[in-house]
Amino acid sequence: MKNNYIDKRKSLINWIKDRQYLLERDFPVVSHKFEETNTPKLFNELSVDEQVVLVNWVLTTLKPIKTFSSQRSSYEIKHIFERTPLGFYVLNGAMKGAMLIAGYQIRNEKEINWTFNISERSISRAYQLG
Repeated sequence: MKNNYIDKRKSLINWIKDRQYLLERDFPVVSHKFEETNTPKLFNELSVDEQVVLVNWVLTTLKPIKTFSSQRSSYEIKHIFERTPLGFYVLNGAMKGAMLIAGYQIRNEKEINWTFNISERSISRAYQLG
């Protein structure tokens, strides 16, 4: 059982590393005073353990949909995560990075707080779990 957990963790670490190229492009920032807390590249400043916990939470808690029906922002999602049992403080940019790595699409990358193609039901469930 322990080896299975270790193997899955290593696989997730490698999967995250393979997708970090998604954070390398330059995203527009509404104002440069917000850039230091809102760039998705901040995900790379998290420890490997923090990256694994955050991406695992996104992958197992939130559910993608084809449309952008939810008005829930990256800022709100980060606060939901922070209130979970394994949650910790993350900057808005780090949450944006985790969402990109997990495969979510951005509605309008020119906004400070991004909205994604997330199921409203999964957001409601995340509130209940947190």
